[in-house]
Amino acid sequence: MPAVMNASDFHCFRSDPLVRWRRIAAVLEAQPEAWEWARANIERWLSQGRLHPAPLLEWQQWLQQGCQEPAKREALLEALRHPPTDAHQDQLRSCSPFVGGPFPKPALSA
Repeated sequence: MPAVMNASDFHCFRSDPLVRWRRIAAVLEAQPEAWEWARANIERWLSQGRLHPAPLLEWQQWLQQGCQEPAKREALLEALRHPPTDAHQDQLRSCSPFVGGPFPKPALSA
C-alpha cells in the first residue's frame, strides 16, 4: 500500500537554496550594515577555534574586497544570485556567514 503524504508535514518540503541566496544578495545590496554582520559572524566563529577555517577565511576575503572595491562587491553579489558554478562554490556556500540579523532564514517551499 503506497504511503500517503501529509501536505502539512515539513519533511515533505525542501527549501530552494537559490531563492535564499538571491535574498541574501538583495539584503547585502540594500543594507550596508549586513556586510559587517557577516564579517562579525566570521570573526566570532574563527575566535572560537573553527576546526576547518578555510571556507571562513575565503568568505572573509570576499567580504573585505567587496567592502573596498565596487567591482568586487558586484562580482560577489552576482555570484550569489546564480547557482554555484562548481563544487568549490557549492561547498563554500555550505559554510555561509549570512545568518542571523538582517539575513533571511531558510524557508520551506514545495
